[in-house]
Amino acid sequence: MESTQADYIIVGGGLTGCAVASRLKQRDPALDILILEAGSDPSDREETKTFPPLFSLLGSDLDWKYETVPQPNTAGRVHPVHAGKALGGGSVINFGGWSRGDAADYDHWARVVGDERWSYRGLLPFFRRSESFFDRNADPEQHGFGGPVHVTSVSASDPKRRFPLREPIKDAWLEIGEQFNPDGCSGSSAGVSEFLESWRDGQRQAAYDAYSLDGVRRVTEAVVHKAEFIEKDGEKVASGVLLADGRRFKAGKEIILAAGALRTPQVLMLSGIGPSRTLSKYGIPTVVDNPEVGRNLTDHFALYQLYKLRNPERGLALGSPLLSDPAFTKGLPTDWAVNQAVPAEILEPAIRKDEANLHIATAESLLIPGRPLVETLVLYIPAGVPNIPVDGSMIMTSVMLLSSTSRGIVSIASHSPTDAPVVDSNYFDTEVDKATLIHGSRRTMQALLETAALKDYVEGEVISPGISTLSAQSSDEEFEARIRVTGLAHHHPAGTAGMGTVVDADLRVKGVQALRVADASILPVGIGGHPQATLYAVAEQAVEMILQGQ
Repeated sequence: MESTQADYIIVGGGLTGCAVASRLKQRDPALDILILEAGSDPSDREETKTFPPLFSLLGSDLDWKYETVPQPNTAGRVHPVHAGKALGGGSVINFGGWSRGDAADYDHWARVVGDERWSYRGLLPFFRRSESFFDRNADPEQHGFGGPVHVTSVSASDPKRRFPLREPIKDAWLEIGEQFNPDGCSGSSAGVSEFLESWRDGQRQAAYDAYSLDGVRRVTEAVVHKAEFIEKDGEKVASGVLLADGRRFKAGKEIILAAGALRTPQVLMLSGIGPSRTLSKYGIPTVVDNPEVGRNLTDHFALYQLYKLRNPERGLALGSPLLSDPAFTKGLPTDWAVNQAVPAEILEPAIRKDEANLHIATAESLLIPGRPLVETLVLYIPAGVPNIPVDGSMIMTSVMLLSSTSRGIVSIASHSPTDAPVVDSNYFDTEVDKATLIHGSRRTMQALLETAALKDYVEGEVISPGISTLSAQSSDEEFEARIRVTGLAHHHPAGTAGMGTVVDADLRVKGVQALRVADASILPVGIGGHPQATLYAVAEQAVEMILQGQ
């Protein structure tokens, strides 16, 4: 019979949940670690491991398929918010991008919470601990070579994986003034860097593959309703969890919430930790009145564009029979990540317009010279775009906000754990976000359409009926109008149980004992880059804090 007792209960078997469980067990094999995961175990499903079915996983049974409420800043649209519903979480359905934010991102985090452990230097040992970096000549102060997650570049993953547009695209960015950065994953991310990924020999590295769960108990399809508390010496102490089906599990030491930026605040509120007005509305007794639970939601909002290639019979993009070697499908089909700063003459007026809503530390951080605020990827495939053939005739760009200043809210719709959280992402709400994304989009069009390097390769933008075409000379208003009607997020939500407001710098939930959070919800500020490198480092540091507190 399944034991209902454990030393540590981890709510959510996603990326951070698997990493925390694995490291706790490795560090102290005597510990009884239990993961409670709402989704299934996908380890025997081949479509989660390789590239060709990659985009079909979004919207599948392995996806929570959340949706936002209608967004007034994006023409009233309801946006999908994809999140992994499986053991491994987002690492099972993501595209494998591996990047750290700029050092300035983490240093801003450390200043906001007053703790250098969350600065870039403070997190660096945990970045190194999590990775096995492909380039053994890389700086050992910056990179790890024996960690569980294998990190590679596109060109290093397979000698046959040489995309024809690799050098022309790099040259186009250099032509318009961007600088080549030989290691964009070392605290200085600005410039043109090789796109890094966590695929290993063409296979996805789900968190449970990278971080061994040997000896860790897992219960899947276990939707957690709430944490439960006992009184001890006048304190509320988390003692166990109640599942939606009525089962109970008791924790001898701690409960660690790792259910993600949308589900963790929901579990907190259902447990009685959150805004008392919301809790009372749904008949939930208040344990801790904290109006910040669910607030501070941020995401990496983006503009995607399609471009038609000249003479695609030359074999320039996936779908062409000339790119049929399996090496080309060993990961995301791209070569470069281009991280750009925004000129002060563009950024400063936007900051002044946002002055009432931006914390002074945030404004100062945005203006750090050279700090990248927007990323562009050029994909050699019209990835996941409905009704667009994958025939080698088109490529796609993604222009993504790295440190969005717009903030949304996650709340609950009822007292039931099986109802989806209410997500109001509030995309594209600030003047800073508008100025940044417009600048990045304009620069991307300049690189693709106005450079000698690409004039013989890219014909022009492909637009949907009813959408006006853009160029690098289009007005800010024209770019803004396009972003409002077509912009989408990269599905990197964070911040909803922020450090300093909901959890302390040791990840402990304020107002109670024996309850921590270790996932993207703890990020108090926007962190650039694709989140998995940051989140693995968070998990590694969380383990140190948990064991020190035993």
